[in-house]
Parts: sequence; C-alpha cells; structure tokens
Amino acid sequence: MRPTASGLVFLLLGAALAVAAYRFALPGMLPVAILLVGLVVVSGLIAGLTAARLGVELVPRMRRVEGENLTAVGAQARFDAHVSNRTPLPVGSFSLQLTPEDGFGPARTLTVPGLAARADVVLPVTAVPTRRGTSGIAGTRLRLEGPFGLVALTRDARAALPVAVAVPDQHLPVRSRTRTSADQSDSDRLHRGTSTLDFHTREYSPGDDVRHIHWASTARYGTLMIREHAHEEHPSALVLLDTLGADPSGHGADIAVTAAAAVALHHLGDGVAVLLASGPALVRAEGARGRDSVRLASAHHPAGAEVPGVPVLPPGTRHASICTLSSARAEALAGELPGNMPRSLFVVEELGEIPVSLETALFGGELTLPAQWRNGAIR
Repeated sequence: MRPTASGLVFLLLGAALAVAAYRFALPGMLPVAILLVGLVVVSGLIAGLTAARLGVELVPRMRRVEGENLTAVGAQARFDAHVSNRTPLPVGSFSLQLTPEDGFGPARTLTVPGLAARADVVLPVTAVPTRRGTSGIAGTRLRLEGPFGLVALTRDARAALPVAVAVPDQHLPVRSRTRTSADQSDSDRLHRGTSTLDFHTREYSPGDDVRHIHWASTARYGTLMIREHAHEEHPSALVLLDTLGADPSGHGADIAVTAAAAVALHHLGDGVAVLLASGPALVRAEGARGRDSVRLASAHHPAGAEVPGVPVLPPGTRHASICTLSSARAEALAGELPGNMPRSLFVVEELGEIPVSLETALFGGELTLPAQWRNGAIR
C-alpha cells in the first residue's frame, strides 16, 4: 500500500498546516491538517478491507486430461478470470494483473470497470503458448485505489492456473504391417470365430482331449483335428523417446518429442495400442483417450530423459519407433529389440542444422517436423 500523487499532496499539506498551527499559534489550521491526513488514512483502510474481500478464480476452458489442463504449442489457451465482490458496498474500477510462466505469452492487465455489492464479473482471457512443458499463469495480483484516489494497494490474489503444453499434432507416417495370429501359428489353417477367442487346428495326437476335436476340420481333411484356443491378439506398437544429452538452450529435444508423439498418434489412428517409453516413464495408450495421454506425455517429457532399456513388449507388438538425439543412442536401443521386429529410427543429429523450432511459427516460421521425416524417408 502506498499513497498516490494526490495522497502525497494531502499528507504534505496536512503536515505543513499542522506545523504552521503550532509554529504561528493558529489553532484553526489544526482541524484542517487532521482532516487531510485522516482522509489518506481512511482511504487506505477502506482499500485494504475491500481488497481482502475481493475474490479471484481462474477457470480453464481447455480440455482436461487426467486432472490436468491441456493445450498445445501455438494453440489458443482460453480461460476465464472470475472476480467477485464479497463486500456489502460497491467497488470502483480496479485492475487484475496476470503473471504468466515463461513461454505462456506476455503479462496481462485486465481492467474491471467496477462491481456492485455482492456482485461478480467474468473476464475472458486467451493466451498462445510458445514453449512445450508445464506452463500457465503463475500468479495474479489485484491493484485498486481507495476512495478519493489517495491510496493505491496491490495484493496477491493467490490464483494460479497450471497448464500442460503439448507439442502440436503432426503427421508422420510409419510403414508397418499388423501381425496376426496366423503369423505366430505353426499351422496354416486358422479359423476365427465371433467370440473374444481365436483358435487354430492341428492334427490329433495321442493323449489329446477328445472334447477338443474340431469336427468340421476333421471332415474337411479326413483326419482327426484338434482345436487349440488362444486369446485374440491386439496389435500394439512401441515408441521409445530418449533425449539424453539434450542442450537446454536448443530445440533438439522438442523435435524428438514431436516425432514420438506423431508416431504414437499415427498408430492410434490405425487402431493400434501404443506403449510409449518417454524417458523412464511408461505410457500405455489406446483408443481416443490414448491420444490425449500421448499429448500429455509430450508436455511432461523432461529434456535429457533417458530410456533405461527396452520395456517388456506387449503381445502382438508389430513395430518399434526410436526417437533420439544421437545415432549412438538409437543404435543402442535398437540392439535390444528382437531382430525380426520392424522399426523406424528418428535421429535428430542426422538432420544437420535445424532452422525451425517449435517457437518460430508465431514469428513467421513453419511449425512442422523436418521434411525428410514427413515424406516417409524412414529407415
């Protein structure tokens, strides 16, 4: 709390009148001096009480995933500032100052024209994040003046808004083929039913349970055939995201994260479940909800995170994608995969100089992955 220019004039004039009243024996000036100083004090008290009874809440109008607000680099993040007057008196015009996290746009000052007693107002706000990670509004401050504009007060409103900022969705095709139960069966005779179980048939061997004889196949092949059940296979894909050795001031980690998210979204779009190893964290994604889980993981991936090793592969894993900063890390992780598994490698250092970062789209640049990846030049 501090006096405004008018308040300083009142204080100085009141002090001068008080001194003159005692110095020149002019008692009539003393009440005026007290009045001038008293007005400043009363203005400060009213401003303090009013500020204490003003409530501020930041309400997001963004998608929520796993209890977190989620947006993407370059997308509009919308939220509302709810300001309420809990006093029995009207409040004049005041301002609300929003302090964003780094990469969540510039600082904002919202002007509230005034509030009636027990009233509230909703102020819409839009921000455009320019940096991946955990961001949002770090804090809010109220700034208002007391009656007569003699005192200005600034108070922390204790309202924040954390936001997870994902990389933008990109198109990154991966050539792969769904492995079926026929690929894994020793028999070339596979019969699919309509239940949640698959089965294949084989010739009868002594000791087999006769209740498992498949009579349709027996009649077809002229020999006893046994039906063996197996759980229906759900195709899945593995994505390894390793940013070991990332430069904190560079954009290599963001490029690798964007590639990993794009590959995972590509598989999910094909109806394939995804196991995403984002550094040491494992994310299992499937269906429409899985897409948002992948986006959230891209926001939380810390630059420099290392994949400790290839995780246990889910049954039916058909493809592996490795997104790293260096060829050495890509080759090390690829060496842990089964030798016959199809794979794609996205290595940032093989791109050479990267002229475009995830921040440049707001300044005329192109917010996309490198052309050699998007055009399908994948090994």
